[in-house]
Amino acid sequence: MNMLAYLIHLARDAPQGTPQSVATKRVLFAQFLAVLCFVFIGYRVVEVPLTADDTKRTYAAHAQQVPRGDILDRNGQIMATTLQALELYANPKEILDPIEATAALAEVLTDLDEAQIFARLTRKSRYAELAWRLSPQKYNDVLQLGIAGVYGRSKLVRVYPNIEAAAHLLGGVNKDDKGIAGIELSMDERLTAGEDVMLALDLNIQAVLRQEIRNQIERFQAIGGAGLVQDITTGEILAMVSLPDFDANHLRKASENQRFNRATSGVYELGSTFKIFNTAIALESGVFRAHDVIDVQSPLHVGRFSIRDFHPEKTPLNVAEVLIVSSNKGSARIADRIGAERQQDYFEKLGFFKPMPLEIREAAAPLVPAHWGRAEIMTMSYGHGISITPMHLINAMATTIGNGTIMTPSLIKKTAPDADIRPRLFSPETITQIRAMMRRVVSHPRGTANFADAKGYLVAGKTGTSEKIKSKGYNRKANITSFIASFPAHDPKYAVFIMVDEPKGQKHSFNFSTAGWVAAPVGGRVIQRIAPMLGVHPVDENAPKIRQTLKLKLPELDKVEPSHASF
Repeated sequence: MNMLAYLIHLARDAPQGTPQSVATKRVLFAQFLAVLCFVFIGYRVVEVPLTADDTKRTYAAHAQQVPRGDILDRNGQIMATTLQALELYANPKEILDPIEATAALAEVLTDLDEAQIFARLTRKSRYAELAWRLSPQKYNDVLQLGIAGVYGRSKLVRVYPNIEAAAHLLGGVNKDDKGIAGIELSMDERLTAGEDVMLALDLNIQAVLRQEIRNQIERFQAIGGAGLVQDITTGEILAMVSLPDFDANHLRKASENQRFNRATSGVYELGSTFKIFNTAIALESGVFRAHDVIDVQSPLHVGRFSIRDFHPEKTPLNVAEVLIVSSNKGSARIADRIGAERQQDYFEKLGFFKPMPLEIREAAAPLVPAHWGRAEIMTMSYGHGISITPMHLINAMATTIGNGTIMTPSLIKKTAPDADIRPRLFSPETITQIRAMMRRVVSHPRGTANFADAKGYLVAGKTGTSEKIKSKGYNRKANITSFIASFPAHDPKYAVFIMVDEPKGQKHSFNFSTAGWVAAPVGGRVIQRIAPMLGVHPVDENAPKIRQTLKLKLPELDKVEPSHASF
């Protein structure tokens, strides 16, 4: 007989009508109410762990989650989205036999070894993650084990369907669905509110750029690389690659080297690509004209340093020829005449003194000399002594070879033309001459970028090879090779940047690891493949109007045999 029945029995059998019977009934009624209270409390004590703990506690976080907005490429392809995923976790306080539970779980959760599972099941807390983003089959298999203290729940998770594509640009989120890097971090407020973000990036162009750079890294046994494609008319970045990269779905597993964004966070001496700006400044300032002759034969000493050319010239060259054959001596002498004040002014306007104003926070500041002396002026003319990011370089080139107005890069797709009028830095006359010179860098037999020529697309470019900086001086065995280009040369619409980090000379390159052999060919292949995607059609370079636009006087180069070792 249970307690409740016993009390009812006493109440029924008590003597009737006497004071004692009345008192007895009152006592028994009070005891009856007390028992009911204890029964109710006991029921709630049991019910809460069995129901509320497994529902309210398990799903409370999920109920409060608002799906983050999607990140899309410029064509509407999904690059980041939020999906329901299955998660398993444990309350170590409720695990009855950790050894037995570990053995059972290890049979299903094969991504974890027994030591990892046991450590989580014996953690001194009430929560230990076991697995997330599980397949429904594995999720069901674990729950079917019936292990006390092991729970499952559905959770919103961030998914990157294109795996590595643009991983550095996208960034990632933490377990609380908050952005921690890239666009996920910089646009966190918008995305958290459920608003979609459309990037300027084109996934198709991104795929081409990544594939070509990765292939060249493997071909030349390099340690990494980077690439960019920019729309010169709008400033939009259509592709951004940094290699090695990582699976955006597993940001936490990526190494520091993989997470490092070489395109926007890496600062490098980009070598002779700076000769583009040196020449443009010389022409725009009126200090030189394209046909002015420069002494590239005499020894050139500045302080205790000597400036030399990769291939010494036997005759004087004009300003255009200095750029085409990439003469350090010629560039240094031009810069010496330009002067520190003018050089500083143009470099500042080109954006070389500050981080690029990007929509991500991974944007490094350039390294510029503290002292702007004669030696610094000369060496910076060919890209030594100043370190910038690839994003700085491509944007400055877009300014110099576009319409001459100062460009600002954009990682977000523009829905309308810029309302602000951009200040002009270079005149149409200067721009036209620079385009013609850069076209000759690719098309002339003595140009350093012959291997970048893409038939019909009039590639205009410039190579840059520089030794990497070490603790003291330069490492002569480690090069940064780069190539900056635009197309079509007579009316540029797009810019392409290629960088390969520490390539090794190969038999097919005659053991050369310079930019002409390494970076330039990648640029040519990329342009050949993406031009049709961008609606750029092949043209006839010999058409009268195009020939007139790209006309140059090259008296010395046209009578000298090519020297392929300069590639």
